[in-house]
Amino acid sequence: MTNNYVIYHLHDDKGSLLDSCTKWEEYVDRASDCGMKAIASTNHGYNLNWTDKKLYAESKGLKYINGIEAYLTPQLYHTKINKNGKSEQYKVRDNFHTILLAKNRYGVEELNNAINKSYDSDHKYYKPRITFDEFFNLSNDIIKISACLASPLRCYNDKCVDYDSEVYKRLLKFYDYYEVQYWNSQDQIEYNQYLYKMSKEYNKPLIMATDTHSINSYKAECRKILMISKGIEFTNEDEFDLTFKTYDELVNALEKQQSLPREVYMEAIENTNRMAETIQDFKLNTKSRYPILTGSRESDAQEYIKHTKSMFKDKVDKGIIPFNEVESFKKDLKEELSVFKKTDMLGFMLSMSELMCWCKSHGIPIGPSRGSVAGSRCAFVTDIIDVDSVRWNTVFSRFCNENRVESGD
Repeated sequence: MTNNYVIYHLHDDKGSLLDSCTKWEEYVDRASDCGMKAIASTNHGYNLNWTDKKLYAESKGLKYINGIEAYLTPQLYHTKINKNGKSEQYKVRDNFHTILLAKNRYGVEELNNAINKSYDSDHKYYKPRITFDEFFNLSNDIIKISACLASPLRCYNDKCVDYDSEVYKRLLKFYDYYEVQYWNSQDQIEYNQYLYKMSKEYNKPLIMATDTHSINSYKAECRKILMISKGIEFTNEDEFDLTFKTYDELVNALEKQQSLPREVYMEAIENTNRMAETIQDFKLNTKSRYPILTGSRESDAQEYIKHTKSMFKDKVDKGIIPFNEVESFKKDLKEELSVFKKTDMLGFMLSMSELMCWCKSHGIPIGPSRGSVAGSRCAFVTDIIDVDSVRWNTVFSRFCNENRVESGD
């Protein structure tokens, strides 16, 4: 066995719905100092900034594991009969916790799609959720781990509105790992023992989580204050030490807990390393790239040129562009489109135009302009800005210059 482990269940201050006061970089630095080989990010409900996290972890010699602590619900809507004898639908606040880890780059994309769906208006109820059926449809590119005391393996029972014993058995079979933890609380001890029993029955490996929320005791106190400010207080909070644990500290905590035989929890610790080894690492393309809307960069470029000509004609027809300025506009548009083509920015301009037009059509206020883009007549014609550069004496070359190629922002 390896005298180390991987922290795969971890929350930082950039996510987890304001449930941590510790920066991601602090965790990575500490893990690197401890000689750990990998580290995961599993914030509650989403995984923003994962590319920055990956790059920082790799800069410290650690493999990055992309994940979330997802919220599951048996179903989005329930039906009941009201006092008038009519059926009506309602939602239940049953957000069960589950760890999802991307096994490869395809898993990252699948995880992102699942997260996006969880924020749809029909899915989100207090928390962003995915249904059991959507969970069961996740591919083998996602590692599924049962999570903490809020797991459906503990909380989805006959007290739930639509409890189904067959669904519960399906959950037991579907998870890749059952998660045990080191907390010295009666609930956790009993749950660890139950999962150990189920692991033998369903031939599922146990895996050891720390559910880390703080780098040290000071940040743990800061988190308590944060929880109180949110109106959340736990009477048994002292039972749950959520600070970063070294390998020796974790083993000592499990020896004190005495919920499982030593060979069992040591194997669960080793399973964190085995799990991390199954993660297929991949390199990020850090070169600046623009969104592709129509299938290729070439078709985006052609589309923006057509888009500019069409919107120019529309503004002339509506009198937004005075007749006596038409030739001046044509000359400037031709010059700008030529520069955009040389600097490979036509697709970027198309994406910005699409975004701003969508905002306007949905009643979302936008400003008249921002920064040097006020120098572009193409941007004015395609509704990216409301500023005509000639009238306001702004300069196009400050925004885009073929002799100074930069990423548009």
